[in-house]
Amino acid sequence: MKYFLASAIVLLAATTQGSLVFMVSTEPGNKGIQKSWVTDRWVCHNLTEPGLDKNISWAYVSSGLANGCFLYEDAGCNGTNIYVEKYKGDLCCPGDVNMTDVGFDNRASSWACY
Repeated sequence: MKYFLASAIVLLAATTQGSLVFMVSTEPGNKGIQKSWVTDRWVCHNLTEPGLDKNISWAYVSSGLANGCFLYEDAGCNGTNIYVEKYKGDLCCPGDVNMTDVGFDNRASSWACY
């Protein structure tokens, strides 16, 4: 019983540490349609939710075990991409990114975090 309980705790901790929170919106400054996901790293996601494909103007990686996420111009995490670095506090890293500021407004069709 102790072995089973210890194994379950290790598995739960590993799963929790591997996931992160990634947020996007259709307007700069986290306005418009907003969506957030809790996801694992190294998994490609297409933007299939209504109103999001080719309509992302803001992105933010808030927490979890990842350095950041890429938004890709094409489905399947292909094509031109932009990196959104994870916010790590006031002393490091950019935090939220307005796609209008980096020339990637309304271009994303997929994303993945690493």
